Amino acid sequence: MPRAIKKKPAKKKPVPEKEVKSAALHALETLRKRQKQAVFAASAVVAVIILYVVYALYSSSVARKAYALETEAYKYYYVTGEKALTGKDRWKRALELFQESVDIRPTPTALFYLGNCYFNLGEFDKAITQYNAFIDRFSSNREILPLVYQKLASAYFRTNRNDKALETLARLAELQDGAFRDTALVIEARYYERAGENAKALEKYRELSAEFPSSPWSAEAASKIAAAEGGKAAKAGEAGNAPATEADTADKRDTSRPGGQGRKKP
Repeated sequence: MPRAIKKKPAKKKPVPEKEVKSAALHALETLRKRQKQAVFAASAVVAVIILYVVYALYSSSVARKAYALETEAYKYYYVTGEKALTGKDRWKRALELFQESVDIRPTPTALFYLGNCYFNLGEFDKAITQYNAFIDRFSSNREILPLVYQKLASAYFRTNRNDKALETLARLAELQDGAFRDTALVIEARYYERAGENAKALEKYRELSAEFPSSPWSAEAASKIAAAEGGKAAKAGEAGNAPATEADTADKRDTSRPGGQGRKKP
């Protein structure tokens, strides 16, 4: 039998030293790059945290300053504490403080009261500007927005911009699914009364009375309606009690018999 020939195992070629060094350097360079990236990312995170902390501290400081000014303004607006100013001086001082507060950090209350200060001083155009600024910036504020619409409508009426005032009242009537429609109706009715348009005023009072019998304005509406109806009844009574004319008397009297006795109908 022929003998099986054994294959000699192939000898592994040694990796050259240069290739080993090159691979090691490449790995080291890659590691360094990754370390740099990690350091950069960590630095960015730290920087963001620092900026946030600084901003938070600054915002807190600004908020405290604005709040302090607003609180001080209320003392003049409502004459509390030892604030001795009265009349226009009081409104002017409150206005200055509210303005400073708004300039630092506007809040819904500060902006609303800033408009009120202008309104109380008779500067209705400036009041309108502040009320509209409130609507543009804080229209989601459900608590104060209805009051802003009422004051804005009043300011428009004071400046004879009656169409704008009525538009504002229409917006008030639609607010929060008509929750303030009764208020809009009574303000509109009062406007028509002042303008001498009594028929339109009565129409609004009737709407208010019919739609909102439990409204705080329903008593006023009922009073106006009663007065109007009483006036009509009085006029009708006066017309009925008017002195008869000669023609009326002649028609009612039969003078064909002596003594003015009327004859019987057959």
